This record gives sequence, C-alpha cells and structure tokens, in this order.
Amino acid sequence: MKIFQYDTIDSTNNEAKRLIQQGVKPSFAVYAHQQTEGRGRLGRPWETPAGNVALTMTVLPPEELSTQSTIAPLTALAIYDVLKPLIRAEDQLAIKWPNDILINEAKVSGTLIEADRIAIYIGVGINVKTKPEHVPYKTICLSELTEVKADQLVKELAAAFEKYHTRWKNEGFEALTSLYNKRLYRLHKPLRISLDREKQTWEEGICYGVNRYGHLQLKDEKGQIKAHSAGDIDAPLQH
Repeated sequence: MKIFQYDTIDSTNNEAKRLIQQGVKPSFAVYAHQQTEGRGRLGRPWETPAGNVALTMTVLPPEELSTQSTIAPLTALAIYDVLKPLIRAEDQLAIKWPNDILINEAKVSGTLIEADRIAIYIGVGINVKTKPEHVPYKTICLSELTEVKADQLVKELAAAFEKYHTRWKNEGFEALTSLYNKRLYRLHKPLRISLDREKQTWEEGICYGVNRYGHLQLKDEKGQIKAHSAGDIDAPLQH
C-alpha cells in the first residue's frame, strides 16, 4: 500500500478524499505527523499533536455493501496486532467495540470510517507521544510504556491491515469473528450500551461478542440475546 506522508495537515481523511478527486486510485494511505482538524466518531474531535499517528487507509467499497460495517472491526484487529508486541506483559490490551483500542482500560487508539461511492476511508489515530487530557474517559499513550517510532508503526499497521483486508475479501468477516471476540473488552462480562446519550437510554447485559455482521450481542436478564449495530459502551456495571 503506497503511503503519502505529510508533516502537518488538516485531516488525513480529507486529504485522502482530495487525492481521490485528483485521480489517485485506492488502495493507498495518507499519514501525517500532525493533523489540526481531526475527528472521531459522531463528529467528536480527535487531537493529533506532533509525535502521534494520524493515518487514513483507503480501499474500494465491497461489492456487497452490507458487509461494509465490518471494516471497523477488521481494522481493530490490525491495530491490536501492531500494538501487542509493544506493551508489557502485565498490561492488558483489548478492543472496545465498535472501534477503540484500550490499554489497561484507557483509550490509546480510535478509528473513523467514512465512505462514498468511490472508496472507503479508514481513519486511525494512535496516541504515541502524547494523549488527550480534557476528555471524559481514560487515555494513555505508548510513550508511557515503551519507546516507539511512529513512522515504523504506520508501515506495520498498513501491512497488517492489508493482510486482514485480503482475508476479509476472500472469506468474509465471519472468518475473523472468533479472533475478534477473543480480544474483545468485557467479553462474557456485564456492560452497558448507551443508545442515546441525550435521551439517556441504554441497555444492560452480558457481552456475548459480535456476530458475523460486527454487531455487539448482549444477553439480558431473561436470557435473550439482542444484537446492536451502534452505540457506546459505558463504564462496566458493578456486580
């Protein structure tokens, strides 16, 4: 995968779209040492000061659009693979559905998926040198644990993503579901999904992993399992 590299940019997702408009064909990646207008899911800001990773990988849309929702979990698998060798034996690495990576229950990475009829844009942010401070959740950066070179991390991530993306195209996400669930935060433990923060609606249950569509499954008190295609995981329930 060809990587276009920049020192500072507004947004790697935005630049990837500009390159598409200029005639560059997927797949390729855009990497910046710093981005000034990064964003996460639901339009939330995502800080990328110098020394961290802001990366957007582009691929062609799948023939079956219903499978597009599983791009995020396969990306999480790739990020997990490149971070696992970097952490200490006592540290806990996990995928927080739908697309965050946690170290010791603190966010180190997030993913934003955007798409149009030409390409899918997979934006990845990784806290390497610094971490966001004024956010309503725990954060961590890799420099707290080890010394990491962001440029090398990007190359490894692009290669890991290509590996999983190739398997996904050939076999579907169903072939990766078991591996994803083994790495999932709070698997077989109680959790709560916020469905609408403004209306303060949520559902509680035991996490039963994701299905072949990448939807998170919760088992309620009646033993019924319900799949959720969207939502935010709140703090674990106290049981």
